[in-house]
Amino acid sequence: MATLTGGGEPAATVKTVAAHAGVSAQTVSRVLRGTGYVSEATRARVLASVAAVGYRPNAVGRSLRATRTPMVGLLITDITNPFYATLHKSTEAVFRERGLTLMLLNSDDDPATERTQLDLVSSYRPSGLLVAPAVHSTLTTEDLAGFGAAVLVSRTLPGLAVPSVVTNEPEAMGEATRALLDAGHRRIVAVLGPRDASTTLRRESGYRDAVRAAGAEPIVRYTDQTGPGARAAIRRALQADPGLTAAVGFNAPVTEGILRGLRDEGLECPRDVSVVGFTDAPWMSFYPPPITVVGQPVAAMGELAARLLLDVLDGKPVTPGLHVVPSVLLRRESVAPPRPRPHDEKRTPCTS
Repeated sequence: MATLTGGGEPAATVKTVAAHAGVSAQTVSRVLRGTGYVSEATRARVLASVAAVGYRPNAVGRSLRATRTPMVGLLITDITNPFYATLHKSTEAVFRERGLTLMLLNSDDDPATERTQLDLVSSYRPSGLLVAPAVHSTLTTEDLAGFGAAVLVSRTLPGLAVPSVVTNEPEAMGEATRALLDAGHRRIVAVLGPRDASTTLRRESGYRDAVRAAGAEPIVRYTDQTGPGARAAIRRALQADPGLTAAVGFNAPVTEGILRGLRDEGLECPRDVSVVGFTDAPWMSFYPPPITVVGQPVAAMGELAARLLLDVLDGKPVTPGLHVVPSVLLRRESVAPPRPRPHDEKRTPCTS
């Protein structure tokens, strides 16, 4: 006996959708579950028929029958970092087209919390997982295999045979550093993230190669990749070496922290210290001065990571290892030639 809707009409079923779209019920199920290969033209026809006949899937019953639920986990390291907001938005848009929902989890860059969050998302039997690993993560290939399909994004882990979406960090950081070197700077401090994070290692290598090629000395400060951490780090660096004339930041929060630290020390950018950031943020284009920055393609990285995961779900061949989306250096007004500054000049700290 057909199920009735609130208006007394029989509710649309998978068979109703299949008949309307001119496909099999199995094809409709594959589209609705986001599993198995279906051409884009067929997928679009099925989704149009779903809307036309008013089909409403029984999510509870479908989840009980399915090996996997129509959900993907996204595990990130710092929910306050704008990078991850953009990443979440771009991945969710791709999954929404396939009828998949996205579950966002935060590890706070802690391996133990990461494990707890992975246990949580696995209890929902997701179709796949996107993950930016925590520093000192203990994840293994076997751990990720339990999710059916997994893709790393932004950060990588050695020895994991899974796709990893990154930007060309060594080259991009090298170009950022050379922008300062070409302006005449030789005392350039790199304010980086956690010492052992893959993103730190890759960006640090580009910075070190650039300064050494110019005959300069690398000066590195590690932070917890937050604004307050960078603010304290740049102040310590300037107090230890008043001859510093430039700084390159690890990410948007770190770049903001550098600028706040300069104000604390009574210094201005770029008059006293030139600054180049990594990963653009809306405020950087109108900050006085507008900040030169590596425009990391966050949305493109998220879209690629999502599509790679869908390819795995569809049984398409996906190469493990790095999938690189290039960055672009956005040249603005925060870089100027170094101005001679007596090392014993008394500064007037800013209390804000």
